[in-house]
Amino acid sequence: MTPLKTLAAICCILLCWAYFQLPSGSGDVASRQTLSVSEQPDRIVLGWSGPVQEPMSERVAAALDRYKADRRRLVLILNSPGGSIEHGRKVVSAIRARERAIDTVVEKAGVCASMCVPIFLAGSRRIADPESYFMFHEASLSNSAPHKTKRHEFSDSERFLVSQGVKTIEAYATDELFRNDIGIRGVSVDWLDGMRKKIRGRDVWMSGQQLVDERSGIVDSLIRTSAR
Repeated sequence: MTPLKTLAAICCILLCWAYFQLPSGSGDVASRQTLSVSEQPDRIVLGWSGPVQEPMSERVAAALDRYKADRRRLVLILNSPGGSIEHGRKVVSAIRARERAIDTVVEKAGVCASMCVPIFLAGSRRIADPESYFMFHEASLSNSAPHKTKRHEFSDSERFLVSQGVKTIEAYATDELFRNDIGIRGVSVDWLDGMRKKIRGRDVWMSGQQLVDERSGIVDSLIRTSAR
């Protein structure tokens, strides 16, 4: 097989794997996920804590459906290290499918990292404590990807092609994420372009206050909250 054909084959395999072989919500992941519900006179507060992985979309959708006839304001408080891109998109779709106003909130000392950010952006009003924290980084394949490639006996040149293929896929996924999932309503195009450059090879953390000060458009308003 020629190097070009090898690269094409490996990239196809990795691309399919990256998009469809997603982490499951069983075992340790599910044990670290919690969805709390608090009914208040004027609003219903859902609190999500844990990774963006199965069964987050199912649990959030079920909670929203439970209150679909309730006219109180819906609020989704997020505290998440992020997770699966594809599952995050399912969560966003579940929120948008309900066609009603849902506020998203990140409280004091709370974290909304990685794929949590597009979920936060799905809110009708996007609210954060000045001392909340958001994290942006490049898309990446799961840490198990290298182990999958070790199952095959690759030559040094083929391993190099695998590495280049992974980098190509990750760059493409990151561009798509910034364009379609983060670059939405009210988010500054110039700020987004700058952040896309900043995250090359590293995580970038910003507080709710910094996002507002930089006029990113990520956060609509700041509200002081109590740390959970």
